[in-house]
Amino acid sequence: MYSNKSKSFCIALCGILSAICVILMFCTGFIPIGIYILPAVAGLVIWLIYREINRKWALLSFGCVALLTMLLTPDMESKLLFAGFFGYYPIIRSFLVKIKPKFLSVITRFAVFNVPVIIIYAVLINLLGMGKLLEDFADFGQFATLVFWAFGAVAYICYDICLGQLEYGYDKWLRKRIHKITK
Repeated sequence: MYSNKSKSFCIALCGILSAICVILMFCTGFIPIGIYILPAVAGLVIWLIYREINRKWALLSFGCVALLTMLLTPDMESKLLFAGFFGYYPIIRSFLVKIKPKFLSVITRFAVFNVPVIIIYAVLINLLGMGKLLEDFADFGQFATLVFWAFGAVAYICYDICLGQLEYGYDKWLRKRIHKITK
């Protein structure tokens, strides 16, 4: 991890990967489905910093990317999703997975998803006047909010499972190959 990497390497890697995150977040303005997918992908890029350097550098990069996306990117929903959940979750997931018993770990991870997402959408709908989010689900009637939350919960479960598999695959297969090429 960090012990064998120079400070200049850490700064360069964080700068390059942070720039990639900002570009991904900027693309949310013109890729319609990107509003939900690109913040998650940008969070995975921040996760690479955590895996290659350490948590401190990853959190610093997350803070910088979150600030830059708030200033530069056009879509408010994707900005808040990145800053409120997708940007930091891959970094703290390793702590949450270690909670014993496993059932408590799952409940904690689900709460770490639900609390910020509910706050984000409450802010979007009530403070920023984006009631159109609920109008898109008007076909579901009075259960629109519940259906929207259920879709998000299923997407989160898939994201969490994929993140665990990505971590395993990166550590066991991809990381060794990348390090061999870059030496």
